[in-house]
Amino acid sequence: MTTDQLAQDLADVKNDLRDLKRAVAALEPAKKPGILAIVGSMAEFPEFDDVIAYGRYFRKTGQEPPPDWKPGDPIPEPAEGRA
Repeated sequence: MTTDQLAQDLADVKNDLRDLKRAVAALEPAKKPGILAIVGSMAEFPEFDDVIAYGRYFRKTGQEPPPDWKPGDPIPEPAEGRA
């Protein structure tokens, strides 16, 4: 095999590899940005922690918290029949 033949074979392999990489890239799903990339860090919204706390209260008890309840206060055990 001559040097020219080896060079041509190597060029063919490079072209095939490039085509294969393009084909694989076309098969991969497009990556979507995560929610934090869209809205930013939740640290920018300290009120969000309060919203989460109220949601926990409701999920545990099945009721809205009383007006004097504040996030960080203990959440009562669920009423009878609620688990």
